Amino acid sequence: MVKTLASLGDLYAAKEDFGELRNQHSEVYDQLLHVVSLTRQLQMKYGYMGSLLMDEDITVYEPEYMKDSILTLYQKEVQKLTEHQDVEVVRYMLRKHREIGYPKLFLLILGAKPEMLKGSTIFK
Repeated sequence: MVKTLASLGDLYAAKEDFGELRNQHSEVYDQLLHVVSLTRQLQMKYGYMGSLLMDEDITVYEPEYMKDSILTLYQKEVQKLTEHQDVEVVRYMLRKHREIGYPKLFLLILGAKPEMLKGSTIFK
């Protein structure tokens, strides 16, 4: 999922919703943060993580030059999140803010300021 124009208000609303998720469902939020951080550390596309989590087509974002063992490890970590009892709350948040796009949503979770994400930057 790639989106180009997220309003500052949309970004703040998403940031607030994820803050509520952190407060009300801390265990699944911590697991989400772990997977988002792992995605960044492995330099994978946020769209790949989002597609795995939301059970969408991953072919657009699939890593081309990653060892199978690393990809399998990563997929297991995402699977742990998808098997969490509160994962539907995460999926609801992602659907609710779908227009913002996975990259910007996940960067918000990592602590990016909405002002830095506003505009026409295209992420994958």
